[in-house]
Amino acid sequence: MAKLPDPLPTANVARFVADLAREHGVVVVRTKLDQFAEKLTELSGDDVRLDATELALVKLTERGIITAREMSMLILNHIREQRRSRLS
Repeated sequence: MAKLPDPLPTANVARFVADLAREHGVVVVRTKLDQFAEKLTELSGDDVRLDATELALVKLTERGIITAREMSMLILNHIREQRRSRLS
């Protein structure tokens, strides 16, 4: 597991995640499986598309670099930051 700051960042989350991914050699590439999952989600009536930051967090979790809890908190902080920037 990577040693993450406590508390986790609430600003510049995308940059933090990109740096963490780069540090651990995680490259975000949208796979056929990602496209398939998005299509299934769409067909079920939802429209969920993960951005590059969210995909990087999923990959970091899959590799055991961060915990599922850390991933969830960082995704939440990322979404909140995006909403704040849209409101200003």
